[in-house]
Amino acid sequence: MVFRKGLFYVLLGMATLGLSEFLTAWRAWRTAPGMEHAVHVAVLGCGLLAVGLWLGFLLYEVDRAAGRVRRPIGVYEWVLARRVAGSRPGLRRGPLGDRPPAVAPGRGRG
Repeated sequence: MVFRKGLFYVLLGMATLGLSEFLTAWRAWRTAPGMEHAVHVAVLGCGLLAVGLWLGFLLYEVDRAAGRVRRPIGVYEWVLARRVAGSRPGLRRGPLGDRPPAVAPGRGRG
């Protein structure tokens, strides 16, 4: 829990500083359009989006554990399901994914 709280504050600081840098790069690109400025804006924007999604995931995970989620968010639920499936040592995924086979092993259909 302490790790997640620390990670949250680090990501929040990164998002705050990243937003400042992104807006500075955006203004520079708007005053002097060029490929270098556009790439800088795109890289900072992608980084800011990734940090924002990660922050949202951390908040969603905490709210979900506390039972405060009213509407599940599909992407976050998918990540949580994959994390749980990856933490189980005996769980192996077959060619059909997580679905059980239609016929039990060793038994025929007729």
